[in-house]
Amino acid sequence: MELNKINDEIHESDVVIKVKNYGVWTPEEKSWWRRTPYKHKTVILNDVSACFKTGEFTAVIGPSGAGKTTFLVSIAGKCNLPSSGIINVNNVNVNKMQRGVVEVVPQFDVFMDSLTVYEHLVFMTEMKLGSVKKLQNRNILKSLIQELKLKALENNPICTLSGGERRLLSLATSLLSSPLVLICDEPTTGLDSYNALLVIGVLKKLSKGGKIVICSVHQPSSDLFKEFNSVCLMSEGKLVFHGTQRECKEQFERVNLRCPVNFNPAEFYIRAVSNTNRCIKEIMENNRHPSVFGKTGSLTVPQIHTCQRNWFKQVQLMIWRSSLSLKREMKNYVFQLFICTLISSIIIGTCYVGISGRTQRGVQDMRGFLWLMCSEVSFSLSYVALYAFEFDLVLLKREVGVYSASAFYVCRFLTLMPRCLVWPVAYVIIATLAIELPDHILTAVKFAAALIITAIASTAYGLGMGALFISTGVMGDVMPCADLPLFIMSGAFLRLSSLPIWLYPLKYFSHFYYGMDAISNIYWRQIDEIDCPSNSTSACYKDGMAVLVENGYSENFIFEDYMGFLFVTIVWSIIGFYGLKREENKGYAY
Repeated sequence: MELNKINDEIHESDVVIKVKNYGVWTPEEKSWWRRTPYKHKTVILNDVSACFKTGEFTAVIGPSGAGKTTFLVSIAGKCNLPSSGIINVNNVNVNKMQRGVVEVVPQFDVFMDSLTVYEHLVFMTEMKLGSVKKLQNRNILKSLIQELKLKALENNPICTLSGGERRLLSLATSLLSSPLVLICDEPTTGLDSYNALLVIGVLKKLSKGGKIVICSVHQPSSDLFKEFNSVCLMSEGKLVFHGTQRECKEQFERVNLRCPVNFNPAEFYIRAVSNTNRCIKEIMENNRHPSVFGKTGSLTVPQIHTCQRNWFKQVQLMIWRSSLSLKREMKNYVFQLFICTLISSIIIGTCYVGISGRTQRGVQDMRGFLWLMCSEVSFSLSYVALYAFEFDLVLLKREVGVYSASAFYVCRFLTLMPRCLVWPVAYVIIATLAIELPDHILTAVKFAAALIITAIASTAYGLGMGALFISTGVMGDVMPCADLPLFIMSGAFLRLSSLPIWLYPLKYFSHFYYGMDAISNIYWRQIDEIDCPSNSTSACYKDGMAVLVENGYSENFIFEDYMGFLFVTIVWSIIGFYGLKREENKGYAY
């Protein structure tokens, strides 16, 4: 199947993009305590009007800061800045278009690099079109791989691809839905001349097949520039010229600006509009397109074959993608387990070898041992989760609309669950070998169960903090400040019964408190007698219950602690989802 035959519906009616009096600006920003703004309004696009039709292969050129990227993102309906004017595709506002009609090939490619080319395309096919087992979807996938010369790279990890190969993969991802309009932001940036011509050749073939292809091109070579059949010249947020290359040449000659022989026309046009405002004004006055302001008749937008997967299928597919990545990063996972878990648990076991909670001296030692186990699990898992979205945030914002933020969050949470199982079990198995426990195996199993649930709550806490502060870059600085009051509430450093009444509710938000309360109750309720020397001058703990009362831990610990873990997990998950949703609402990452 040829690229220009993937969607026969394209040839049934023309596609017209109409941009009329379109403007984009950044809003003023000011602090709540003062009236004067610290960041003034900046106009990015100023009264831009243009008209693109089926088969048009357009180069958008202009000096840096001319508004090219914002113009392209606006045509794609992905600009989230304040705007005015209209952008219609066949009389339908671009912001209300069916998903897949307009697709973007961004300047910077973002992938899950550990996947292979084929795995990435299968994932995107499943998300955009539906099951890859369907013959139609499988044929579309195979034809794209063949036509874009990706067949030999199918089993190669994305991290091993060259710049040109990554660009072709990004193009294949955008073409899965066979869009009517393809927007490419700097498709040749960073490519050598061969790969640049290869990419441009594919795009030109698509335009001849009935699509509208619009590309911003930074300083194109003469060979590249001549491949385009129309030009958009921009400067200072204005569309100076839009028309064919011949019309562009004639327009500049009318204002006595002639491109020297053997000189790059694109570079000449960019220099001309960069050096004089008079040139911009004269060219714009002679470049009015009546078609922009006229009617486009009763054109309708052809239906695109796309599929919106349900929420559970989105989660399943993203877990599948993450599991593929995890398999290839297993060495790093095992190394982290060795460094973070095995070594620290060995150190803890060595320092506390032979301790028992049945002596007055052993009470304090056992308190310290229980706190270290709880804190190591809590801190390790929460700080691993804290940075879980550091890279994934760009991926989320690049794939906006493919899946929901809630499905993305749940997937990320579930992919951290293996750590929540393996790490606590490893701590308990190794650390408890060195100490005396009543009914050793059963107590160790109960410790492991309590610490697993503590790990889950800690993971939710880390993900919540990470999602809430990731865009500011200060999450690593904020987290210790949040940790301090929460781990003070654990009862390891402060008698909880002595807390002031206004501070007492804080303990119910502390996963440290629930973790310490659970493992302390598990251990101390089995200690029915603690030795008290006859010559002791201080008060003695008679049994384990006395230790629990002294620390202020709960009596009905099973219900209270596990309901508390559920409460903390839900609260931090809601906060984490809010943080991701806020980032998603900022719009497409370009």
